[in-house]
Amino acid sequence: MSIYPTAQLRALVEVATAGSFTRAAEGLGLSQPTVSGAVSALEQRVGTPLLVRARRGVTLTAAGRALLPHAQRALALAADADEAVDRAVAGERLRLWVAAGEALGTYVLPDALAGLRERMPSLEAGFVVGDVARVLSALRAGEVDAALITGHTAPGDIQAAEFGRDRLVLVGPGGEDAPAPPRDLDDLRRLVLVVRGRGTVNRLQVDRLLADAGVEPASRLEAFSLEAVKRCVEARLGVAVVPAVAVARELERGTLRAIPMPALEMALSLCLAWRRGEQISPAAEALLDVLRSRWGRA
Repeated sequence: MSIYPTAQLRALVEVATAGSFTRAAEGLGLSQPTVSGAVSALEQRVGTPLLVRARRGVTLTAAGRALLPHAQRALALAADADEAVDRAVAGERLRLWVAAGEALGTYVLPDALAGLRERMPSLEAGFVVGDVARVLSALRAGEVDAALITGHTAPGDIQAAEFGRDRLVLVGPGGEDAPAPPRDLDDLRRLVLVVRGRGTVNRLQVDRLLADAGVEPASRLEAFSLEAVKRCVEARLGVAVVPAVAVARELERGTLRAIPMPALEMALSLCLAWRRGEQISPAAEALLDVLRSRWGRA
């Protein structure tokens, strides 16, 4: 059976719908001779007239009426085929969306994506930053391809690969004239602890450490971000327990100081996660390689 060109079928369907070659040409954005020629070529292909041409318009012949629904289905199938190819091509484009909590999204992910861009210059990338519930929700819903999490927040329905280690540290203000730091938990009970908002990974971890140590500070000052936490500590409003990666620059510059307090330290396993049962995407796998190279985890 002959394969009918879609341009010829489209011309037939448009002429049959419009009732004239002129209106069909206007609808298709073509010249009237082009549309007429396409229908004539189709008639030659099938070997019989498909339209009755008259001064008042055109009507379908019996053969035209028989062919019309098949032509419409063929055009719909061709459109579906085009969409399928477009989706496949889009899937092959270098695209990566990652979710992360504030610490990993601010102090780890940007540098890692910059390194990934060096390997994949055409990479389309973006990330979603939120509390642990938002990060896991985005991953489960398919809003993102992967997520940066700590091993403490890895539920069973996702797959995670470790790329590095970090730790929580107690920090206080720096500078030679800074007040004396707490020496033990009893000292900490008399101080203000600057904390993140409830629901954030950092707040959950700090609350767990305080509960395990059986210590409650004199009061808590809640800040809206890790940057705000650090600025509050630098302003001598209190001390804070934060990821070491978040205060690396401040410790180096001396605006903050690390305070040894084993009971308030926690080792953190840093992981790249994706949906369990699915294959990790090539771009996410490349990101994992960059993260491991930067954090020294083979």
